[in-house]
Order: sequence, then structure tokens, then C-alpha cells
Amino acid sequence: MNRDQIRHFQSWFDDYISNFYSKGQDQEKDWAIRLKEEHSQRVRQEIILIGQRLNLPEQDILIAEVLGLFHDIGRFYQYQRYGTFRDDLSENHAELGVKILVDTNILNDLLKEEKDIIKNGILYHNLRKLPEDEDPRFLFFFKLLRDADKLDIWRIIINYYYKEQEHNHKSVLELGLPDTPGYSDRSLDNLYSGQTSSSSAIKNLNDFKLLQISWVYDINFSPTFQEIKKRKYIDEIVSILPETQELKKALKIVENYLTVHTTIQN
Repeated sequence: MNRDQIRHFQSWFDDYISNFYSKGQDQEKDWAIRLKEEHSQRVRQEIILIGQRLNLPEQDILIAEVLGLFHDIGRFYQYQRYGTFRDDLSENHAELGVKILVDTNILNDLLKEEKDIIKNGILYHNLRKLPEDEDPRFLFFFKLLRDADKLDIWRIIINYYYKEQEHNHKSVLELGLPDTPGYSDRSLDNLYSGQTSSSSAIKNLNDFKLLQISWVYDINFSPTFQEIKKRKYIDEIVSILPETQELKKALKIVENYLTVHTTIQN
């Protein structure tokens, strides 16, 4: 892969996304499409940042860059057809994304390994856990993408949902969860045990916040831990959770985990 191919992918991405805008006829749809377009570009930048801090060779950074740019390519068709970004109410956006890349032949000029990394990276990026039997080199890229994706998802949810900076478009990010007091014991236990929470444990909005905090246990690289701490993502979420003693103890475990892994060199 070379820089000319990256420019070609960017041009294709821009042309493809432009077809989903309503040209001002539907402001909510345009906001949703722009949200995912900008998210894709930010994940691209996040994965470059992580890759450079890990001193990856240029060829690997180029592959990672394409992964970041294309990882949510299925989101645009998903929203146009179903009016939601919720996979449980529509289709798996990762599978949609791979189908779009295959049907459009956009990856045809790449080497087989490059194509396989990109397609499988997209396919696996929204799984709770990565498959353990994958090639170690492939798994490395998949972990890069998942780290970069989480960095920007934290930013989006904190800014546009918890802080409610965009009141008029909150429905685009609707989680379908009641904003009730308390949280489930299972969500709390996951924080204690160092496990990423599952969707089945989520009963209300507080459980979703605990799920997002538990994502720390699914981070793979020290530069990502450093950015989480620097941007105070966990602190932001903690500040809007109930102040109970049991939760404070669980969050202290998370804080210690984050601090330790911030200093570990990959």
C-alpha cells in the first residue's frame, strides 16, 4: 500500500458519503451522517496517533489508517435504511460494511494480506471479544482499531449525550435505556473482577455508563491508556454516577488499573 492509494480511498469515501446527505431536506439525518463521517476521520487520526507512538513502520500505519477510515462504512446505509445506529433494531453494521467494500471492489488493488486485515478488522471491531485463534499480526491490527474506536466513542457519548451539547439531535444517539436510579450488581461485579460488561447486564443508563468505564479492561496499548487518562474520559463518566461506597471501591480498582497500564510500555 502507498500514499497514493490512501488518497484514492479518501476520495472514494468522500464521494460515497456525499450520497447520503439530504442536501438540507432532513436536518436530523444530515447531522447523523456527519456525526459518523467525522467519527470515521477521527478514528483514522486516533489509530495513526497510536501507531506512531508504537513506532510502527509506515506500511503498517497505512493499513491501520484505512482500517480507521472504513471501519464504520456500513453505518451510512444502516441509517438511511433503518433510521437508527442500533444494530439490534436493524443490521450488524460491521457485516454491512464488509459487504459494501466487497461489492464496490474498492480494495481490489491491495495485497491479499492487506485486504484480509481490513475486512476482518471491520468485521470484528464491534464484537465484545476478539477471536483467539486469529493470526497474531491480524490481531494486532484489530486491537489497534478497537482502541482507536473507543477513544472517539467515549468523546462522542460524553459530549453529545451526557453533556447534552446537541439537544435537538439527541434522538440520533438514543440508547433506549431508562434514566433510573441505581445500577445492577452484575455491572458492578464486572468492574471489581476486571471484566468488560456485556449488553445483557445493562438495565438502565447507569449500567451503560459502567459498561463504558469497563471498556478500560479491553484496551490494548499504553498510548491509548495515556490518552484516556489525559482526556479524563473516566473521570467525566464517574462525575455523573451515583456516589455510593461500593461504587467508589469498584472505581478505585479501575483507576489503579488505568494508572498501572499508562506506564507500561508495549
